Order: sequence, then C-alpha cells, then structure tokens
Amino acid sequence: MHSLIYFDVEDSFSHPGSPVHRLPGQFADILHAEGLQGSFHIIGEKARFMERHRQQDVIDAIRRHDVSLHYDRGSLPPTTATEVSNLGWFDGVERVMFRERTGFDTIERVFGRCTALTQHGGTFAAQIVYAVGKMGKPYFYSPFQLGRRNVVWYANNLMFRGLHGDLYFDTLYRDTAAFDHEFTQVDGRIAELARTVDYSPMFGCHPVITMMTEFPCANFFGGAAPPRAQWRVPTPVPGVWVPTILANFRRYVHALAKQPDVSWTTVAGMTEIYGQRPIIVGDHAILAGARAVIDQGGPAYTDVLSAGELLYLLARRRLQQRDRCDVPQVMGPTESHPPVRSFADAEAIATAIVDAVDASSYLPADIDLANAIVHLACASVGRDAMSATRTITDLPGMDTAMERIRSYRDWPVHGPAYRQESILMHAELQAWTLKPAMPASDYPPDVTLGRQLNPMVPWR
Repeated sequence: MHSLIYFDVEDSFSHPGSPVHRLPGQFADILHAEGLQGSFHIIGEKARFMERHRQQDVIDAIRRHDVSLHYDRGSLPPTTATEVSNLGWFDGVERVMFRERTGFDTIERVFGRCTALTQHGGTFAAQIVYAVGKMGKPYFYSPFQLGRRNVVWYANNLMFRGLHGDLYFDTLYRDTAAFDHEFTQVDGRIAELARTVDYSPMFGCHPVITMMTEFPCANFFGGAAPPRAQWRVPTPVPGVWVPTILANFRRYVHALAKQPDVSWTTVAGMTEIYGQRPIIVGDHAILAGARAVIDQGGPAYTDVLSAGELLYLLARRRLQQRDRCDVPQVMGPTESHPPVRSFADAEAIATAIVDAVDASSYLPADIDLANAIVHLACASVGRDAMSATRTITDLPGMDTAMERIRSYRDWPVHGPAYRQESILMHAELQAWTLKPAMPASDYPPDVTLGRQLNPMVPWR
C-alpha cells in the first residue's frame, strides 16, 4: 500500500510569537529525523504570514518536505466553494483560477514548490477540481473510492483520497493517556488498510488544534464575515505542554516508519506514480467497455476509459472503426435539463455525440446520454437495442461519493450564500469523467500512457 503523512497548516490568527507557529517546523524536523517526508498543506495566507513575520526556520524545515496549497484564503468569506456555487460551470472555473492562482504562486515562492490543491473543510466543487487541473495541479481529498482504488481521474484531473479510517490524533498528542489508548491500534489498522486498498494517507494533524481550543475558522461560522478587528484569536488549551505533543508525535512517526506493508511517499510522489493516463487504446478496449455498459444496463467506466470517453469512442467507432484510437478530452454536460432530441438509429446518435464533443469537448445536455451509450454499446457488439436501466449517478462509487459531497453542507463555515444544489448538480454531471487511476504497471501493456492531454479533437 502507498501512503503518506499530511498536515493542514492553517493558523494565521494567533500572535506571531505563539508557540503554535513553531509546531509545523518541529513536526517537519521530527519527520526528517525519522527518514520520512511529509506533505504540508498550507493556506496561502498562512504562508504569507510566515513570510511577513520572518519565520524562516519554520519555512526552511518545511522546505525539506512536499508542500501544497490548502486554498489561498482558507475559510475567509466568501469561500471558493461559496462563490462557485453561485456561478455556472464556465464562470465557476474562471473564478477558481482567478482566486487560487495567487495561492499557488505564494506557496511556490515561499517553499520552492507547490504540488497540489488540497481540500479545506467543505470547500469542494467539480469546477474547482477541473480548474486546478488546468493549472497543472492534482486535487487532494477525493470523495471517491472505486473498489480498492483510492486514486481516481475525475473532471480530467487526478484526485487522491484524504484520511481513510479513524487514525486521528489532533487532540490526543497533548494527552499521553488518551494517545496511548489509540496508539495501540495503529499497527492493526494500517495492516487492515494495506489488505483492502491500494493507497491510504495518514493524517499528521492540524498543528493549531493540537494545542488550541478551536479552529480560527470559528470566526466565520454560519457564513459570518466580521471585520478583522473583531476576529477572535485561538485560545491555548489550559495546561497544554508542547514537549508532550512533540514526544507523542515522534512515537507515532516512528511507528509509521516501521510499517512493513507501506511504501511511504508524498503527494508529489503519488502524482508521479499515478499521473500517467491512457492516451491511446485499442479497439478491444472500446468493445470491453461496451460489454460493461450492457452488463450494467447503463453508463460504465473501465480501468482504462471513463463513461464519457467510452461514449465518444463508441460513437466514433460507429462512424469509422479503427484499430487504435486516441482517448479524447471528454467532459460531462455543463447543464442539467430533460433531453429534447431523439434519434432514428445508432448512426444518428453517434453523429450527434461526435459533433458535440468535437466542437467543445463537452457532452451535450439535450440528449439522453444513458440511453445513447447503451444503444451504441449494443450496436457495437451486434446486439438488439435495449433501454438503459441505470443512469450516470448509478456508477459504482457514486452513491458514497455523493453522500460525502452532501455532507460538506454541514461544514460550519458555510452560510446561506452556499448553494448546495449547484455543487451537487455539477458533481453528478461530471461523473461522466470518473474512472480509476492506476500505476503504469497496472495498465494493460497495449495501452499507451502519457502525462499530457490529447488535443480537443483527437481522432487519428
């Protein structure tokens, strides 16, 4: 099993002299001493705080590790998700790129690298995943698990699961008795994960909450936007002692480093391992996808193709069959409304799908796509046409993922301006882009892999 240890570094509210600001560097030093690299997920404003207050020793300690952006403004209102939830697909994508570009630049300037965008609280939207992919960054904290696969392609971007399980020591490092109780479970829980999934990260902590009574984002609960002069500063837990936190953290890291079933890496390392995607496939891969569609009675992904890629390639195949095909950039529809176009035969369906995707890379919203993919799948294997019995939201893994996405509404920072129905709609529409991501060695040998996206109109 691949694993990594990550930290959400968020506090730019406490006084610059507070010991809470030294903790990320101290954790980084302990990891280095134990021979592990950590993945530090840092809010852009926190990085600028460190820079302004010349916390160079902390910066230097973290620089030896992997660093990603934990959103530029974190919980400061309005959050990126709140803004995006009030915009259509294309305006939402543009807004994400405008907001988060500054954060990527900050992290790269301060720490020398920025690997990914990492989810902060309930700040999630399909437009965010797509937009940061267009900026060359994967997305950390995927809501998807596809069987034993915890890394996926979604919205044409690579996504990694976050914390998987209950190894969560935030408030326990400061209490040795409580820590000891959970610490005895570490080996068994990791061994069980290694038997069931290909990748599972370990959460180091939120440094701020190891010694403070609440998160800084409590200032913004319910969508509140108090003036800066009224922001509350986190309060230390009475009697908290930093040496105890560090000693117990060191015990945890030492135990992690000895795990026999774990290959330790970072978000950057995971991107290297999983970041190649199929760019050319043989006709048999398309036919295998067609059989999966028929077996499932509706849209299906395979290890190689998303449902959207498969729909397009089945349509292309109906018009002109080839031995090998470029895998196209196919996105789900950008709107949701009842289909209005009907077709006389498979060739007419294929023409409509190909024309729409070749023009924009997006599947059309005015066609019954579930029935279209079933119709084309049946035609490709010489079977009589049948009607779809399942929709795109019935894909394996979607029910659990949508449950997680719905739960983001409960993030305390979200207020009345957050429009969950928009977030859910686009998350479902982009299910057409979902498929597992795998190490290169796990793909069939005749699948050509690459790290680039094919041209928008990729037909060879």
